[in-house]
Amino acid sequence: MKRRVVVTGLGSVSPFGKGADVLWKNLAAGESGLKKITLFDASELRNDLAGEVPGYEAPRSSGEATRAERFLLDAVAEAAGTAGLERVPPERKGLVTGTNFGGLAAAEFALCPDIDKEGAGAAGAGGDLSGYLFDGAASHVAAAHDLAGPSSTLSLSCASGAAALALACEAIRAGRADAMLAAAYDELSLFCYAGLSALRAVTTETIRPFDAKRSGTLFGEGAGALVLEEYESARKRGAPILAEVAGAALTNEAFHMTAPEKEGRGIARLMAAALEDAGVAPGEIDHVNCHGTGTKYNDVIETRAVKSVFGEHARKLTLTANKSMLGHTMGAAGLHESIAAIMTIRHDLVPPTVNYRTPDPECDLDCVPNAAREAAVRTVLKTNYGIGGTNAAVVFRRAE
Repeated sequence: MKRRVVVTGLGSVSPFGKGADVLWKNLAAGESGLKKITLFDASELRNDLAGEVPGYEAPRSSGEATRAERFLLDAVAEAAGTAGLERVPPERKGLVTGTNFGGLAAAEFALCPDIDKEGAGAAGAGGDLSGYLFDGAASHVAAAHDLAGPSSTLSLSCASGAAALALACEAIRAGRADAMLAAAYDELSLFCYAGLSALRAVTTETIRPFDAKRSGTLFGEGAGALVLEEYESARKRGAPILAEVAGAALTNEAFHMTAPEKEGRGIARLMAAALEDAGVAPGEIDHVNCHGTGTKYNDVIETRAVKSVFGEHARKLTLTANKSMLGHTMGAAGLHESIAAIMTIRHDLVPPTVNYRTPDPECDLDCVPNAAREAAVRTVLKTNYGIGGTNAAVVFRRAE
């Protein structure tokens, strides 16, 4: 029998600021975290809007933690504090981190001597690349919270956050740990935003998931963290049980480096695998928290996959695209959206997909346009898809 896995802590640093409750309050209200970029000059890029995290300045010396590391440390501290993670023995708690780019701004400053550093401090001074190293951030987290159990660091593009959850869940089920932190982070930088603009995935106006006039995505930054625990262990120590992780799946489409299979077969396989792992029938899912990038093809393909897996039940589902408010927070997206999925269950409230104006006959499912909706939600499917074909999905259920 599989060990039950539950969520006992949530933490977030997002374009709305610090705190999982801050993230949820703004998503539920349909607020936008997208503003004009101030971190670098974006005037020659496709768009100068992004989801910048407020209140985090660039480091003033090469020895200071990068903005990306501070995002991660603050999100983890919130989640660990809520869960009371310090009461779990060090050898029985571990960590899985995920990121797209790590602290790329540190590498940018170290490797690009001609970059305009005025007002940005001495980040990367002397060629210091330590703030860029993916394992470096994970090591800081492990040391801060005495995590001596299993440890992994992932970089699986846009699926990194949800994949971290899947691997953390697996470690607990296998008995290798009683508690696991799943955490993911990314920061905006000129290098990453220029590259994403060059891919022409960035819209020239605003992000409109599932809308007929959608033209691309926008990006954001931040960190998310969840504490997962074995149910009996959490119950015995009186930890708050916020939701159950009923199942998860990781797949690769093995189709194309940047494009998903256009009929949605790869995504459908992922969804079906997550439901099977959770022991949940399609008709038991109430809500899908979508990847929902607002790109022309992703939204159609995701809709086709939902219809393929859920059949007629797809018409009864609510779907939501949190990226319409946050932007695509890259590695952190899967955990920001997982927090939203858990809050949807806890509050019986589905956050909206904003900026929706023009229906698309190919995206004809209920995306809860522009205003949150009260609904009885017991079980949620959360999905994310990454460049390179890596896909991840998690099934959350009301804890009973």
